[in-house]
Amino acid sequence: MARARVALAPFAGMDAVITGPLAGELHQLPFIHPPSSLPLRDSVEIMVLESQGRRCGYRDGNAVVRRVRDFPADITVIDGIPVTSMIHAAIDIVRMGYRTTRRSRAASLLLPESLVVLDAATARAGASDATEAVDLIATMRSRFRYGPGIRSVDAVAELIDPCSESPLESWSRGHMFVFGVPTPKLQQHIVGADGITYRVDFCWPDCKVIAEADGLAKYGTTPAEVRHAKNQELLRQRALEAAGWTVIRWTWDELLADPKAVMARINRALRAARTAA
Repeated sequence: MARARVALAPFAGMDAVITGPLAGELHQLPFIHPPSSLPLRDSVEIMVLESQGRRCGYRDGNAVVRRVRDFPADITVIDGIPVTSMIHAAIDIVRMGYRTTRRSRAASLLLPESLVVLDAATARAGASDATEAVDLIATMRSRFRYGPGIRSVDAVAELIDPCSESPLESWSRGHMFVFGVPTPKLQQHIVGADGITYRVDFCWPDCKVIAEADGLAKYGTTPAEVRHAKNQELLRQRALEAAGWTVIRWTWDELLADPKAVMARINRALRAARTAA
């Protein structure tokens, strides 16, 4: 909040609205910095009216100023700070999500990072399935017409699925699309050999392959909680494997270090399952 108030201070007496990554931060949207060999610039995006913005430049300190004819109708206020709506902020993040210190123009997010933002935004906006998520994006899409980076949003819109339950799951699914992994089913319920029904992150029922993205939050915060969660996870995997399923797992660090290798493991498992069948 303090960062937003500092950014808005030079615009006192004017109508100004926070948008872009800082708006996403205020809406508590997850954001993963895309891979870049250049250091990223931590800039703030501020929307002002053209009628009032003639006396300010396109940059004001560390803020990037966007001049618009009129504000969108869905401006919201968070702790006294005017902010674009969650869906509007998510689209802005995807189309103009980051800037490097050596480049003045914003760059669109890559597909995996885009899904992290859009999956979360549409889920929190009430979408229960992919169709409803696409409708939410389409409703806001006309606001941007053919603005910079909007084609990146169009390219990823049909891939959004609010059923992803964590940034790691969305990020993983984005890499699946990039590396040619067949589209999985999400959050399916599968009965293990112990008779217990388990919900899994990703699965391909025709191949009897399950994939699990292991985030740290699911294991608890204390050593005792982690030990118990790990033990339950081991029993769960054994039950699923005994029921004839192949289980592939990876961690956040593995996906960050070498997403291609993680996706190759999934593809090998799927090929092996098809061959065996």
